[in-house]
This record gives sequence, C-alpha cells and structure tokens, in this order.
Amino acid sequence: MVMLLVTPFVVSQEKLVIDTDRDVYVGGEDLWLTIINLDKDQPSISKVVYVELINKENVPVIQEKMFLNNHMVSSRVTIPDTISTGNYFLRAYTSWMTNYPAQCFAKRIVSIVNPFADNALKNLQLKDGILKSTNDQQTLVDLYGFKGSYKTRQKVSIDLNYKYDWEYAAVSVARSGLNMADCKKDISVNEEYKISADLRLPEPKGEIISGTISSTLNSEPVINEKMMISFVDETTILKFSTTDSTGRFNFEVNRFGEEEMVIQPFSQDTSKLNYKVTLDEQFSTDYSDVNIPELVLDSAKLKEINSAIVSMQINTIYADYTPDMAIADSIEKREAFYGKPERTTIIDKYIELPTTEEVVRELVPFASLRRKKGKYVFRVFEDNSIYPKEGSTMAFVDGVPIYDVDRILNITPAYLDKVNLLNLDYYLQDERLGRLLMFYTKDGDMGDMDFDQRIFRQAHKGCLYFYHYNSPDYTDAVNTESRSADFRNLLYYSADPINDNKQQTIEFTTGDDKATYELVITGYKANGQAERIVKTFVVE
Repeated sequence: MVMLLVTPFVVSQEKLVIDTDRDVYVGGEDLWLTIINLDKDQPSISKVVYVELINKENVPVIQEKMFLNNHMVSSRVTIPDTISTGNYFLRAYTSWMTNYPAQCFAKRIVSIVNPFADNALKNLQLKDGILKSTNDQQTLVDLYGFKGSYKTRQKVSIDLNYKYDWEYAAVSVARSGLNMADCKKDISVNEEYKISADLRLPEPKGEIISGTISSTLNSEPVINEKMMISFVDETTILKFSTTDSTGRFNFEVNRFGEEEMVIQPFSQDTSKLNYKVTLDEQFSTDYSDVNIPELVLDSAKLKEINSAIVSMQINTIYADYTPDMAIADSIEKREAFYGKPERTTIIDKYIELPTTEEVVRELVPFASLRRKKGKYVFRVFEDNSIYPKEGSTMAFVDGVPIYDVDRILNITPAYLDKVNLLNLDYYLQDERLGRLLMFYTKDGDMGDMDFDQRIFRQAHKGCLYFYHYNSPDYTDAVNTESRSADFRNLLYYSADPINDNKQQTIEFTTGDDKATYELVITGYKANGQAERIVKTFVVE
C-alpha cells in the first residue's frame, strides 16, 4: 500500500518558471513576480513555492513562500533599500523539488541598482554603447489600439491577439531601460534528474511545519506525545501531530502573512512543558545552481536608469498620498475551526468592569468559574440544555489554547474585544475538546496576558498574499485633479494563462512622467521556453 502512494511522486519532477515585471530594479522598489507550474494538466504535487533572491556570496537577501492556485501565483516583494548594486539570482522551487539537485529549480537573473547604499557603484561595470530596439518580433502578437504616444494620466486600452503556441503570457509596461534583451533566456526547466535518497515530503495541501521535540531535562526525544499548533490570530485554527520514535512532528497549515506560532502539548500536565522545539529548515541550502555574472551596463542604459531612480524618489515622497497599486487577495478563505460560535459577547457594549473575572461572571452567558484542586476552571453550560452539563471547557486567547485560567483572568478588561462561546461538546479529529470559550483582544496580540514562557512561541512567516497590479483611476475627477505626483516606473503587470480564443485586453493609466516606456510581452510554451516581444511608446 505504501508503494502505491509513493510511486507517483517518484516519477514526477515538478517544473516551474519565474516571470518578473522587469529585469532592472532600484533598491527599495517592489519586485512583481509570477510563479507558473508548467504541468497545468496534472494535479499539483505541491501548493507551496519557496522563492529566494540570492547575492554573489550565496546569501539569501529575500526568502518568501507563495501559495499556488490553479498552477500559478502572482505577488510582490519589496527589495531592501540597503541592498548592494549588482546582479542577483532569483530562484523558485517546491519542497518536493529539493529532492532533486538545485539545477532543476526555476531561476533567472535580476539587476539591482541602489544609489542609497554605501557601495552604490562598487559592483557596477560600464561600457560605451547605444541602446537597440527589439520591436522586430511583433509578428507573434497582434496589437490593436496601441499608439506610439499618449498623454499624461491617460487611460490606455490595448487588445492582444496571440498567434503562437504559448500556454501563458506575461505583460508588463515599464519605463524604458529597465529590461535586458536576453534576461528571459536564463530559464532552465527541461533537465531531468535522479531523485535523492532522503525524501522531503511534498506539500499537496499547504505548508508543512516539521521538526523535533526533545526534553530540556535530558535532551532525549519526546516520543508518542500529541502536540498542537495554533496561531495568534482572530481566525482560530488547531492542528494535531503525534511525535514519532525520534520525536519528530509534522503540521500541515495554510497561513498568509506574518504572525506568531505556538506549539504546545495537548495534555494539560504542566510537567510536559519541559520541552524544546527544533524546527526544520524549509529553504534549500543547495546553491550549486547559483552562477551570477557581473552587472555590466552601457552608458545609454545607465542614463535611463538614473532617470528611473529620480522617478522612484519622487514617487516615494508622495507614497502616503497616493493609492496603493496592489490589490491583496488570499485565495484560501480562512475560518475558525469550530465554524460560527453560538454566542458572541462584545465587551464594549457594556459598562466597564474592573477585572476579567467579573466580565466572565457578569457578561458572558452560560459561562461560569469553578474551583478545581485550588485553581479556577471555566464551565460552559445552559440550564435548560438537553446536553449533559458535565465535561470540560477549553479556553483560547486570540486563537491560542490557554490551560492556565488564572493567566486569562489577569488580562486587563480594557484589552478585550469580544468573547465567543460554543455550548456544545466539540470534537476535533479524535479528540474531545469539550465546550469552547474564546477570548479576543482588540489588537489581536493577547493583550497584557502573562504568557507561559515554557510554551514554544515564535514568529512565523506564512505565504505572501496574492497581489494584483491596480492602476490609479484618472477618470475620477478627484484623482485627475490631484496634485500628488505620479512617477511610477511600472505602469502595468499581469501574467495569465492564454484562453482558447488567444485574446486578451490590458488596461492601464499613464502617470506624470514624460518619458519612453516599453510594453513587454513574454510568452511561455508548455516546456517553459520563453519568448519576448518589446514595443516602445512615449508619454508626452
């Protein structure tokens, strides 16, 4: 039976490609990117993609996770404004792909010029030259509505008719000089490799958080212990994992953004809190595929990049007064593991009480406090309920199970936002949790609760949110007459599968910068081979 489950993975080597909105960036700018799983006709082995931006010393300066939806995902990352000028290696891979050599990872080179760093021009080599247009490949795509010039703050609509056997198309409109003619050729996805002997698990549903648990008393692995993972978040989730004979555990979660993660024993026995959690490294440490050439720019391109730097600085100054160009979307719609609560008590609707104990006794229906072995415990039941009154109650604070009720009662009531209650015995997997009593603070940070330091609590970086580029709407009179400067280096970016009729319409608005721009269309074949078309226009 095990062989039947493992065999499909052994013969499947995932193949990804990376697309970016351009090739050249200024330190501090956003890098827009799309990851595409080329095997769109097959179910995805993995949902999570690991993305790294690596410097010449094989040090990752950016590490992010992205969640594949329908075989692709688009998002953005901010390039640090402390980064050195030079070429960088951008690569993407799944957990399953790390079982193969790093040469099978998706990869490409991006160039970064950072005038704000101390060594801004240290790694920059210059040569004399003249920029050459690459408009001679237009036969691959018909463009309708495209013009050679546009006015500032003008809405642009262009119809694209693809005439080639592409599976995906990425479209970018960026200031001239921010693309390299041959950068898209640095993509290798066709190689086949043998899988390594020590397999890492694929992630078919979500991120796998794994590691080992050992005793702080004797360093021995904690075996056959049911552990639970939760996150400090309004959307309460709870997952279980029982450690094996070596103390290993695996949790499968879908999380987006940065938040705090808590791993603790399911048992209420406080003697079992003498444990140490060691998390597995999720990102690959194999850098055998990294080969970064020196950044060489001709004098004409450097002049254009200098203009882009000025535009970036102007846009940064007005950033607080202009709408964000990104629309965030988390495809995985999260809800609490218990569904909807039976009762919700909004604390601010009532008079202010001096202690959380009084909040529970006076405001929260069907909740009470009892003493058991000298300590307080919560009891949730309804006098007229047909359900038995006996049984335990499990309490949470901002999504984290808290067994020590005194710590909850010591929260200052002013921090509390609401209390949810479930007056039914709740079962999760094979565990009876009992009734549920959930406290939520106004800031979602557990308020001023004295957290038990013996419990493992650590910052966790989940997947990036999905982002879609959004141009400002200058058909609105308020925006049109706004005095906030619009000097975007990027006017548009999207990447999508090509539909059956091979047509697409793109719409964007120009800004205030009177300059030359490039419409770049990159098509990807089923094998990952990329072809690029560049069409220039001016904003005047």
